[in-house]
Amino acid sequence: MNWLYNIFGTILSFFNQITGSYAIALILYALVFKIVFLPFSIKTQKNQIAMAKLRPKLLKIEKKYAGRNDRATLQKKQQEIMDLQQKEGYNPLSGCLPLLLQLPLIIFLYNVIRRPLSFICKLTDAEINKISGFLETPINLKDQIASISALQNMDAATKASVTEALGKELVLPNFSFLGMDLGATPSLQVFNLLLLIPVLAAGFQWLTMWLTRKWQGNTSPAGDAQAQMSMRMMDIMMPLMTVWFCFMMPGMLGLYWIYQSIFAILQQYIISKAMPLPKFTEAEIREMEKVERERAKAQRSAMQNQPKVKSLHYIDDDDYDTLLEVKKPSGSEKKGAMGLSSSELKDEKDKK
Repeated sequence: MNWLYNIFGTILSFFNQITGSYAIALILYALVFKIVFLPFSIKTQKNQIAMAKLRPKLLKIEKKYAGRNDRATLQKKQQEIMDLQQKEGYNPLSGCLPLLLQLPLIIFLYNVIRRPLSFICKLTDAEINKISGFLETPINLKDQIASISALQNMDAATKASVTEALGKELVLPNFSFLGMDLGATPSLQVFNLLLLIPVLAAGFQWLTMWLTRKWQGNTSPAGDAQAQMSMRMMDIMMPLMTVWFCFMMPGMLGLYWIYQSIFAILQQYIISKAMPLPKFTEAEIREMEKVERERAKAQRSAMQNQPKVKSLHYIDDDDYDTLLEVKKPSGSEKKGAMGLSSSELKDEKDKK
């Protein structure tokens, strides 16, 4: 995957050169990919608008099955909801696509961050090994961050030797930001400003989810306790996972998550203003239900006026009522497969 890491590293290296700060370069990096994924965010907003329009009909289904919690009823209700969503062109999984696409970006960025000499400074493994000879601790090709500080603290004579060995000047990225070393990993054993990164990353993660639901509206049915519980669990689990990852990775990755959350809030605010979700009052919801009832009644009336063709492969409601009116056979008569005597079966066959 080095060719792909080189692409992301080139983008980050370019921003680092024009800004002179790795922290500011991460801002531009996050902004670029937020713009790249803007069409997916717009599609998600359109999907949320479709869901909002479905809300009155979903409420109707909830009322229809209110108070019935047996398994068969719940399955039937879920099937009706799925049929309705499919009919209206709503995809409940489309909101997951932007998240799934952004996950590889985090993985790629993490590998680029771990190997700045390879992907930011564009040094080959052979050149890195040459530099390694001038340090007390050899450079780990898979995790080069720990060696950046040692390279930056070399004396003038050693730097000149490194330049001569490489045939060019070694330009290192500046990992310093507000007195923090973004190449270091936050730790509870070392109390410094770097500990703010996991806290801020988790806080902005929670704020992003809360504001997104506020601006998009709660499109889950009011009676869907399971959906409400899932959202509450997400509000707890996602920030905790963010904190955990931030304590395992360099501070610059946590800083990138903070930037992503801030841009996500700004983007969602702009999209929600440009493409607002429809809002319905209770009176409007009742009116929609009334229209739906009238439409369903008109459809039933149209179907009743058409000639009815009965099938021998199933028993419809009229056939069932007819069978209930048939008298029970006497004990002397043999019963057929449906519990009727042969004469009654013949009569029913003639009727059909």
